Amino acid sequence: MNGGKLMYSNKERFVRLFAGEPVDRAPFVNLLGIWGSCLVRWKNEGLSKDASMDDLCKMVGFDSDGRRGYYLHVNGLVWPEYDEKEIKQEDNKIWFTNKMGGISINYTDQPFIPLVFEGAVKDRKSWEKIKERLLWDTPGRLPGYLDEACKNAENSGEPIYTADLYYGFFGLPRELLGLEELARMFYDDPGLLHDIMDTLCELWVNLYTAVLKKIKLDYYIIWEDMCGKNGPLISPSFFRDFMLPRYKRLTEALKGGGCKNIMVDSDGDVRELLPLWIEGGVNIMFPFETQFGLDITEIRKKYTELGMVGGINKLALEGERWTIDNELKKIPFILESGRYIPGLDHGITHDVSWDNFRYFFDRLRELIWKYKPN
Repeated sequence: MNGGKLMYSNKERFVRLFAGEPVDRAPFVNLLGIWGSCLVRWKNEGLSKDASMDDLCKMVGFDSDGRRGYYLHVNGLVWPEYDEKEIKQEDNKIWFTNKMGGISINYTDQPFIPLVFEGAVKDRKSWEKIKERLLWDTPGRLPGYLDEACKNAENSGEPIYTADLYYGFFGLPRELLGLEELARMFYDDPGLLHDIMDTLCELWVNLYTAVLKKIKLDYYIIWEDMCGKNGPLISPSFFRDFMLPRYKRLTEALKGGGCKNIMVDSDGDVRELLPLWIEGGVNIMFPFETQFGLDITEIRKKYTELGMVGGINKLALEGERWTIDNELKKIPFILESGRYIPGLDHGITHDVSWDNFRYFFDRLRELIWKYKPN
């Protein structure tokens, strides 16, 4: 007790919030990061010249210095990985062989996820080669330091999570095939695509069932990024046929092992797929990009028990202070509705001034401390 108010660890706060239980406040975290180029700009606008990103997060006062929790690393993708090797560079673009066995393009001046230029899987023959690296019991998938990491995680007082980037039934196939080849395969070779998704499901169910025997996870992130400004990149009927059965199997296994929270990370307008994700066992969605007309207030009214993370328009920080205040008007209602962690719907860019950065997080922190989840 502190001044008559209950105080919780970051872990307890996260778990209680998404269980709909009484809690002192929502978490205050740095959801999607800050571009490194922001520091360059802000050091010319008043930030200390020797400030690091860690210093910045401490200055803001984030829980856990801005981290989303304790990340438990397990090798759940292509394993053993392929060696990354640069192929060529032109202007700001770098072509390189990626860890999935394909070729990707990275950009030297922007912190984007590398774009798959050519996937490792082109047909059944190339798939069978990759499939050999997607077996759940391959030595090394559970790292040798896992027991020590589990102890550190349990002692951290932070919510423990795993998976995240590329762990998705659309997300990882896109990395293995490339977006165009994946889109084609839904029509031209559905049998092969079913095999790919079954293989991934088998891998993750068995691997993380083994992990859950060692430690209780607080949440698991499935990364899809499968929506754009006009909605999903595949039809809901394709989602139901190809992805929903695997979602159900995976989420049932995770929840059966004690991991109650399954979070999906997808950019774009996710509204058309929300009912299917919920049917598949997902209970938290992230990050709710608002620039495509998505309003988390309306989502909350329709899905009263859905966990939500994000949903504040990052572009508001590039305007005047009144644009920030206007964007934050919706936050008290969502905070009080519960099961919500407030934050920007994507990373902060160098188009945001140092003054606006500080103002936004000062205001957001005030709202989080003032409006208690019900």
